[in-house]
Amino acid sequence: MKRSPVRNEFGVTSRVKKAQKDMKDRMMIKKTVIAMAAVAAFGLGSVNAAHAFNFGMVRKPNVETNEKSRGLKPAPIAYQLFCFKNASECRGGGASVVPYDAGTMAKLSRVNREVNASIRPQSDKIETWTLNPSAGDCEDYALTKRSKLVRAGIPSSALRIADVTTRHGERHAVLVVKTTRGDYVLDNLRGSIVKRQFTGYRFNRIASANPRQWTDL
Repeated sequence: MKRSPVRNEFGVTSRVKKAQKDMKDRMMIKKTVIAMAAVAAFGLGSVNAAHAFNFGMVRKPNVETNEKSRGLKPAPIAYQLFCFKNASECRGGGASVVPYDAGTMAKLSRVNREVNASIRPQSDKIETWTLNPSAGDCEDYALTKRSKLVRAGIPSSALRIADVTTRHGERHAVLVVKTTRGDYVLDNLRGSIVKRQFTGYRFNRIASANPRQWTDL
């Protein structure tokens, strides 16, 4: 004789109860996968500057078309850690190219000169990017110059930190400013600002309009 399923006091069968549990488990797994995907995208810098994301939808940054065609990659790990602690310093925004004029060049020259004089050169024992240090390496100079120029009115999307190789084969970091007359480089190894093609450096990768995403060159 076939047995009737056992019912609890509410009249729900044990089979139905098990089915409900299985459904809840599947929903939990689905939510976990979506959450992990969103967090992974956040780690790659593919959210906006406010770090806003929702399950199942991640906001994409507004970047230049030619950068999209080359493919964007996550910023260096040390920069990502810096951004985690200093989110306001890692935002894009504004025009991606600034007009080349006397006012702009005066700001670039002033900031380049002041920051070069304010930071004492010192290599990191552990790679750390620091803003406004008393002593630091090339990335710290570039970060500080970018921050000061944003506060001076230069749009952050036109300011790009770049990873380069010097004539001596050493890795180095500089700040590139995109203008209507080409890219100009602010460098802690030289007092003057020069066009990118006159630096003598090989450019390996550079930040995009969204500084959390970089482009290989």
